[in-house]
Amino acid sequence: MIRARYLEALEVERFELLPEGPYLRSFLREYAEYLGLDGDILVAEYVRRNPPPPPEPEAAPPRRMTVFADELVRRRSVLVAIGLIAAAVAVWQLGRSSHNAVQSAAANSPLVADASSSTPPAGTHAKQHAPARTTHRAAPPRQATLALTAVRGRCWFLARVQSSGGTVVAEQTLEQGQTARFALHRPLWIRLGAPWNVEAKIGSRTVTTSLPTLTGNVLVTSAGVQPA
Repeated sequence: MIRARYLEALEVERFELLPEGPYLRSFLREYAEYLGLDGDILVAEYVRRNPPPPPEPEAAPPRRMTVFADELVRRRSVLVAIGLIAAAVAVWQLGRSSHNAVQSAAANSPLVADASSSTPPAGTHAKQHAPARTTHRAAPPRQATLALTAVRGRCWFLARVQSSGGTVVAEQTLEQGQTARFALHRPLWIRLGAPWNVEAKIGSRTVTTSLPTLTGNVLVTSAGVQPA
């Protein structure tokens, strides 16, 4: 399914004539495997010879916006400080009023006048030893994680967000014994070059039997693995 002009470009190593992105590496891998060669090795050699250009530095924000943001931060800090001071004064005044009210109530209470009485009024003991309430917050749910481990040999894979046209998350060749992990906060579309060499787990649950038996694509969510 590769056009003849792309095959000719592969044979003479005119890679600039091929479409950019993962299509070039996919064409190179499939053509190499058709000829009985190791496609992963050829793709790795191409990537080594043609590294991607470095990302362009982000433009600095305008000076006017930076000054405005700094002014907002300073004003917010001043407002927070004023609020904390006002809250401290209010707490101090409340505590002073409560202390004066307790002293006034104690002076007018018959318990103070009758100092010979040793029996506390009903309810006093219970109030002193009432257990304090403890609030327990529920722990946040743990995020599901996909783990791909090469257990029987090497396996190339390409991972995208949600579909075959989504953003590329990772593309690499797992050597035997290596593991790649992904958080499943969004669905992942994955193409596996040698799925028979891979063991897959979602959290502690094994989902290897849901992988294709030949080179193919799957859609992975926290619920499981399905063909894509």
